[in-house]
Amino acid sequence: MKKALLVLLSLLLVCNVSLAEDAVSSATLSVDRLPAVESTGSSILVVYFSTDDTIRAAAYTVAVALSADLFEIQPVEPYTADDVNYHNSQSRTSIEQNNPQARPEIAFLPEDLNQYDTIILGYPIWWGQAPQILYTFVESVDLSGKTVIPFCTSGSSGVGSSATNLQKQASESSVWLDAKRISNGSSAEEIRAWADSLEKEETSMFYIHVNGTVLTVNAENNSSAKALIALLETSDITVSMHDYGSFEKVGSLGADLPRNDEDITTTTGDVILYQGNQITIYYDENRWNFTKLGHIDIGQDELKTILGSDDVTVILSLNP
Repeated sequence: MKKALLVLLSLLLVCNVSLAEDAVSSATLSVDRLPAVESTGSSILVVYFSTDDTIRAAAYTVAVALSADLFEIQPVEPYTADDVNYHNSQSRTSIEQNNPQARPEIAFLPEDLNQYDTIILGYPIWWGQAPQILYTFVESVDLSGKTVIPFCTSGSSGVGSSATNLQKQASESSVWLDAKRISNGSSAEEIRAWADSLEKEETSMFYIHVNGTVLTVNAENNSSAKALIALLETSDITVSMHDYGSFEKVGSLGADLPRNDEDITTTTGDVILYQGNQITIYYDENRWNFTKLGHIDIGQDELKTILGSDDVTVILSLNP
């Protein structure tokens, strides 16, 4: 199915696309050609819904900038120009957007989201909210442990509560970052700059408060550490930890994070994600298949003294 979708998308790439303004509320972008997109086996998937070429152009541009895969939400019953007539209270979208329970049927869903850590979700603003078909999508797929980055286009409306309302209907353990509104007249260069900022402008460290000491963790550049930092942007996380194997302290995070497991031999100060929902602080060596979240630059004796030999409660925070 995915290959068929990519073939269909590739057929669109041969044409110059003149971007039309969404009859409901969308932005006309200064992008006159869809860039080529290839399936890259990426950990990022750009998902979009569009009844014109506005969101489509933005989604293609973001996907190329991040070397991401691409998926279009296609309704079983396509929307016509009359369907999206903002001025007709009896148009299809007027009726749908005024019914919070409306769930327009999607033609097909992605075969498998397991390879993706990050979902970038694009949609137009209709009546101040995401189209109801977006609710169909987030309720139909498993976003557990994934980072979701919403973006929207509109002629004048802001993001409003569109993204937070979608988040309420998604998997509880998904991590949603702030939504981006791509404004009227945005160029391909401006859209690429935003996409690039998703990787370049992220927090690169967090802190562990333990027994009156603050330990600085230099975070790894992977989706697991990014998802943890996104959680910490919401609130601190308190973890009750116990000693295991005379080489680590381990405790439950209370949330599932995306995993980037690999065969690792730990060193003193490594902060590790185990089984997707447990965090460990290593003060000695161990070898296993797990995910590195970051590293504390500290000597073994000092770290063991700070952690102590008994159970310990630590606080993970973005504040030192």
